[in-house]
Amino acid sequence: MILAHLDRFDRVLFKVLFRARYKRWQHHTIRMMSRTGDGVLYALFALYLLLYSTPEQLRLLMVLVVAYVVERPIYYCTKNLFQRLRPCDVLTPDAHIKPSDKFSLPSGHSAGAWVFAVVVGHFYPSAVPYLYFWASLVACSRVFLGVHYPLDVLLGSILGYSCALFALLITGTL
Repeated sequence: MILAHLDRFDRVLFKVLFRARYKRWQHHTIRMMSRTGDGVLYALFALYLLLYSTPEQLRLLMVLVVAYVVERPIYYCTKNLFQRLRPCDVLTPDAHIKPSDKFSLPSGHSAGAWVFAVVVGHFYPSAVPYLYFWASLVACSRVFLGVHYPLDVLLGSILGYSCALFALLITGTL
């Protein structure tokens, strides 16, 4: 009963937030924000840390790897366990991008962005407001593009944040 009400609220909130008709510059901006969470920037950052490494940067890289090694299997198992169809397949045919798979809960972009933001923010505390703002924008962009419900990005964000804290803890960094 509670889950049905939560699902109904999530669908209504999606309809409020999603707009099928964005101006061209809005669509481009939202899409580019979402793409920053695709994983390419994470790989480039890891490469940078390897090439220009100090002991502290190698520790950062190790914590990031541990966090993603924990987060990715939880993400895949959860997504396949819930098998929640995406809003672009249920509510609107007007999604602004083509999703990589058919299930939406949790949002992998949100989880990945929050892993990155929390871990990097731990090592560079002055960057925390910018990193958290960026991770929030990546998460929100997934709703605005029509491929996730708000609850998907909230739970993905919690997953990423939790996995980052866990990785910081088990590596002795926290």
